[in-house]
Amino acid sequence: MADILTKESPFTPGKPVQPEYFVARTKEIQRIERAVRQTISGRNENIFISGQRGIGKSSLAGFVRSLAEKEYSLVGSHCHLGGINNLEDMMGAIFQRLLQDCTDKSLFDKLKKGFSNYIKGVTLFGVEVEFTKDKRELQTLVNNFIPILRKITDEVKDSGKKGLLLILDDLNGLTDIPQFSPFLKSFVDELATSGKSLPILLVLVGLPERRDEMIKHQPSVARIFDIIDLPLMDESESREFFGKTFAEESITVANEALSLMVQLSGGYPMLMHEVGDAVFWQDTDNNIDRGDAKQGIEEAARTVGKKYIDPQISRVLRSKTYSSILWRIGKKLPIGGPFKRQDLLKEIPADEQKNLDNFLNRIKKLGIVDDAEVKGEYRFVNPLFHLYVWYEAKGKALT
Repeated sequence: MADILTKESPFTPGKPVQPEYFVARTKEIQRIERAVRQTISGRNENIFISGQRGIGKSSLAGFVRSLAEKEYSLVGSHCHLGGINNLEDMMGAIFQRLLQDCTDKSLFDKLKKGFSNYIKGVTLFGVEVEFTKDKRELQTLVNNFIPILRKITDEVKDSGKKGLLLILDDLNGLTDIPQFSPFLKSFVDELATSGKSLPILLVLVGLPERRDEMIKHQPSVARIFDIIDLPLMDESESREFFGKTFAEESITVANEALSLMVQLSGGYPMLMHEVGDAVFWQDTDNNIDRGDAKQGIEEAARTVGKKYIDPQISRVLRSKTYSSILWRIGKKLPIGGPFKRQDLLKEIPADEQKNLDNFLNRIKKLGIVDDAEVKGEYRFVNPLFHLYVWYEAKGKALT
């Protein structure tokens, strides 16, 4: 019991990865580092980190911030904008986060003084800053965004740093408002035509559809950003992730166990952390064997199912016909592989077959399955989704 109480998992399910545990994404990091080097030479650079949910976008952004601060002397800030749907509140959130992320006290004091008209409260030993919510006051920040950034970068350089890194994450509420895309285009165009350098790297983080929404409102936005599109991790990257992360805790992993974790996490960093964390807590002897991996993966599948697909499946299960089809998929199809509409028809009673296409469209919209590479084929969005349905359908653990 004492060992359990003192153990600390190196995995962080549901949260961005701490920079010290970040593994792989070498090509993507090299591209962003190139932009960082351009920034410290005085140029504005703009990047959009894109990819599916759970692919590690925010973790990569956090790693880049750490790298830029430690290796390139940039001042970094990572601002999450979830729930914000107008430019005024966006400004308040950006500059409030910038102040809160500032670790240099002298620079913090200078920036706080510069924003004194907008700060309505300072708590927690003088470092937790609360900006005004008054839209009229915040509008002046929108109107003067570039002059304000110039003053900030002047203070940054006076403090011995070389530029500014702004990461804007959680863009769901902003990208589909008509004002956001023109604002970004004007920002970039004004900098380009001003003849004055501004060492700022702007990084947006979001799903591909967020970028599509931006382009819908302002097509020229397509040319503004260098797109860093994150694919699934390949097998070698996944093996490296599990191997290195467990090794940090002096835990060895049997090859059979490692292969099982790699296969059933499907290259999704989010799922890799869920699997790694669940397997970590199964270990009692600092050696992960196949038994530990099987039990951990079973637990991870149930956790992922409860977190991510139970609400969606509950909607499907309101229809007895739909629930019958779903459980037949869970029972009959190999984990991780695609399944064909025609094969499903063979498994479904005649009185349910007429509902199959509606069912497939429904679970696609809910994000449980997606089209496979071949027309007429489908696959679960990730293997743990399928595994969860399999457990629920068969009522027993991995064999």
